[in-house]
Amino acid sequence: MEAKRLTIHVNIDNMLLPMTVTDTEQEAIIRKAAGNVNQQLITVRERYKTVPNDRYYDVMVMLNSEIKALTAEGRNDTKPVFDVIDTLEREMD
Repeated sequence: MEAKRLTIHVNIDNMLLPMTVTDTEQEAIIRKAAGNVNQQLITVRERYKTVPNDRYYDVMVMLNSEIKALTAEGRNDTKPVFDVIDTLEREMD
């Protein structure tokens, strides 16, 4: 049986984008991602007031998002847990 598909609309930089989702978890992720992109656009526009054109802002946000994704991809998410364990073990000694 095929999952129920729903079309939602997210607003990024005053542009309404239709997105198809299959569940509420996916919808929440997409809406959060859209909010993050909007926040990043606000940040780069405040930080870099003079750029040749608005497309630079879009490219800066895309590049920043990709850098974050690639960094997270190579990161071992268990490291913070093991760091806390190591600290606690040292404190117990």
